[in-house]
Amino acid sequence: MKKQNIVLTGFMGTGKSTVGRLLAERLGYDFVDTDELIVERDGRSIADIFRESGELAFRQWEARVAQELSHAVGLVIATGGRMMVDEANAWALQKNGRVFCLTADPHTILARLDGDERRPLLNVSDPEAQIRLLLAARTAAYGRFPQIATDGRTPEQVTDEIMMFIQGGEAAVKTTRLPVTHPTGRYDIIVGENLLNQVRELAQIAGEFVVITDDRVGPLYAHRCAGATAVITVPSGEQYKTLDTVRTLYNELLQVGLDRQGTIVALGGGVVGDMAGFAAASFLRGVDFVQCPTTLLSMVDASVGGKTGVDLPQGKNLVGAFKQPTAVLADISTLYTLDPAEFASGMAEVVKHGLIASPALLKILETGDWRLAAPTPFASVNLQSLVLQAVQVKRDVVEEDPFEQGRRALLNLGHTFGHAIEQVSGYAVRHGEGVALGLVAAANLSARLEYCDPALQSRIEGILQRIGLPIRIPAEFAPEALYQAMWHDKKKAAGKLRFILLRDVADVFIDGDVAETAILATLHALKA
Repeated sequence: MKKQNIVLTGFMGTGKSTVGRLLAERLGYDFVDTDELIVERDGRSIADIFRESGELAFRQWEARVAQELSHAVGLVIATGGRMMVDEANAWALQKNGRVFCLTADPHTILARLDGDERRPLLNVSDPEAQIRLLLAARTAAYGRFPQIATDGRTPEQVTDEIMMFIQGGEAAVKTTRLPVTHPTGRYDIIVGENLLNQVRELAQIAGEFVVITDDRVGPLYAHRCAGATAVITVPSGEQYKTLDTVRTLYNELLQVGLDRQGTIVALGGGVVGDMAGFAAASFLRGVDFVQCPTTLLSMVDASVGGKTGVDLPQGKNLVGAFKQPTAVLADISTLYTLDPAEFASGMAEVVKHGLIASPALLKILETGDWRLAAPTPFASVNLQSLVLQAVQVKRDVVEEDPFEQGRRALLNLGHTFGHAIEQVSGYAVRHGEGVALGLVAAANLSARLEYCDPALQSRIEGILQRIGLPIRIPAEFAPEALYQAMWHDKKKAAGKLRFILLRDVADVFIDGDVAETAILATLHALKA
């Protein structure tokens, strides 16, 4: 039987090399330290490579080593601190390796590295501040893997815990926190399994809280939110995302006596999150708000960034407010009860995020059969990792542009087309299905305007078909009607429609001057 490699990642000073040698001895594997291997191959110290050739040269060495080791077997590999942050390196080493991330707090790391002149990234006036900065930047990348804390523990104890994982022993379920900063504060996106029964502790709710959910999710999961003052249930479906429904929420919140020190917990998909968030933003002029998304679509997109609102007959999300949550709890176990169509709908947003900023995520989606509901498609891909990779794209963009005044608009890739299709269908077309069609349309329009290679549309269509999403607009939706519906889209500016178009994967941009003839040509070309 082929011996799967064991790969240790994590920040410098977390003990990867020490633990790696112990682990290799226990398993009877060979040990490789990628930094030591690079020094041996190059003939210079890491500090000298940085000083004489620059950091890029060192990263190129890491990439070559990752590709080489991906073909080896029976190794324990201790990687450099940033090596697995590069998605291509992580992808290569995961092909034949099980990855664990060693962690430690900044103060511990600094104490362990004190006087170590081999660390060029810490050659600064305030190394602890530098450690905190680098750790924050790498949180999502490290968070894709099981976390093993090394603070206050011997290397032997850490090795014991990793051996428990390898041998299938009972180990605690790990959660990952992805921090999000915004103009008025910060919150954590917490990703893991079976989180709902810890909602008060994980979201640090001090006072009373009320759960707002819908009639599909409530019977499944509301009972897990122990300690709730009340559970308020609304009908499920986009057609109920209205001001009338929010008015009923106000009445029930008053009836249960929620005050300004209370918290609203949104338990459900994007519709529940949008309405509960809007209620939280406006009830008593604002109360705290926690997102507990239970669909893939809401986990990777709607629950992050603070946009809330309701629909009007003229279009989606035309009334709303920015309301940042105090926490987002993405409980992966809730995804296992989704039906295949709802799961596929969420995957459309994962594809969108890959197109916007993550070629490695898109590459994952190009392999395997994604047409069945979770967890079947995830035999070779960790679902928690997939959610983290997708939500990291959203997190990075909303941090840069919290109020959608610039780069955040790129997250609307496919949405101008998609929202119009949803509206004309009377919302019979699911949001994710509309987004899928919108992604194909955006690629078609981009190629039509000679911004991208026409092959990009074919690539996107292939991925969407693997997932089980539509790639052609239903024949009964007239292009002219879809075009008119676009004019109700809130993303238009200065009397013109704005489209998010593509030059390539991870190269998207806003075009606010697209001719009507080109838009209609795309709509006609994509009719079923």
